[in-house]
Amino acid sequence: MISKHTEAKNTDLFLAVFDPGRLRLYACFILGICLLRAIALMSSIDNMLDASNSPVGYDFITFWSAGYLALEGVPEAAFVRERIVEIQQLAVPGNDAVFLWHYPPTFTLLATVLAAIPYLTSYFLFLGGSFLFYVYSLKRLFQHRYAILLIIAYPAVYLTMVHGQNSLLSTGLLACAIVCFRSKPVLAGIFIGLLAFKPQLGVLIPIVLIVSQQWRVFWSATLTTCLFVGVSLAVFGWELWGVFFQNMAVVKSIMGQGLLLFEKMPSLYITLKMFGFADDFSYVIHWGMASGVVGVLIWLWYRYGPTNMTFAALIPAILLLLPYLFDYEMTLLAIPIALLAMDMAEKGGVFWEKTILVCGFVTPLILAGIGQNFGIQIGFPVIFSLFVLAVSRAVSQNRRSCDL
Repeated sequence: MISKHTEAKNTDLFLAVFDPGRLRLYACFILGICLLRAIALMSSIDNMLDASNSPVGYDFITFWSAGYLALEGVPEAAFVRERIVEIQQLAVPGNDAVFLWHYPPTFTLLATVLAAIPYLTSYFLFLGGSFLFYVYSLKRLFQHRYAILLIIAYPAVYLTMVHGQNSLLSTGLLACAIVCFRSKPVLAGIFIGLLAFKPQLGVLIPIVLIVSQQWRVFWSATLTTCLFVGVSLAVFGWELWGVFFQNMAVVKSIMGQGLLLFEKMPSLYITLKMFGFADDFSYVIHWGMASGVVGVLIWLWYRYGPTNMTFAALIPAILLLLPYLFDYEMTLLAIPIALLAMDMAEKGGVFWEKTILVCGFVTPLILAGIGQNFGIQIGFPVIFSLFVLAVSRAVSQNRRSCDL
């Protein structure tokens, strides 16, 4: 049993490092770095092109172009390199970058709405709306004096906005699902079901809902997902789903050939590839690790059910499962970082726990630079450490309550 004196000492140590004044200082410093980087990027833009002749919005141009082709009645053309590059040139003339489309028809529905608006306007509306939704949902989850500042200062938010990606939207949906989980389980299920626009993020969720017997959330999420997929089938037909599944082989080939920026990809598969291991070996080790993580997660949810710490373990587990993972997806880690920070503020935390929490917050800012300059991927061990931390606190708190 941990003595009251030890708990008090741990709490004092935590507060000494993370008192409100210092938290505000840390957040302002990191936010300042992100803003300076954003200003430098914006100052290099001419005719919607940056210094490397890449378009404003980067990945967003893929969303808009796929939606444009869907409005033209040929959604499957988004998977054809020549066709989508043609539309990207139409959106931002003169850009030299090529952004390929790998998303399911559920996301094509959203892309169609985005493409109904002129490119630049659509870009700002999408990112602005996603950002406000992210801040609103995390503010409801993260009860802290400087919550909004910390939420905005998380570096992965900057990465998502620069890339024109959708991680703010997926993070907001997951945060809202957690907030509503106990009081409004049907609504929580709807938020989970809407993640079908990016289905790889939702693979583990029905599993933990089943083993913890959260049936109202499960059936609500299942029905929402089925409706979402059904609408995509009604609009685009079966053919587009077939093209999407065939395209998965293209994605695997691109990764195997090393055509992506590995320094921005914090998965175990990529970490091993950066160390020079063979493609097949890296896949085997990755899926072995992922199987172990899933096994621990299933046991955790079966044993303890939905708690703040089991939710904090779920999010990094989702990311650890994915071999194809970019740094902007670390935006989702805002959820476990917030849950763990609140738990430590209330119950105390030791040095190694605080260190992991700080690393989780800072890593998105430095991940690509370290990978590019030193050839190592620090993102995977940080994500894995957050998972271990959440599992450890979930188990220890249950044991402590049993001792009492």
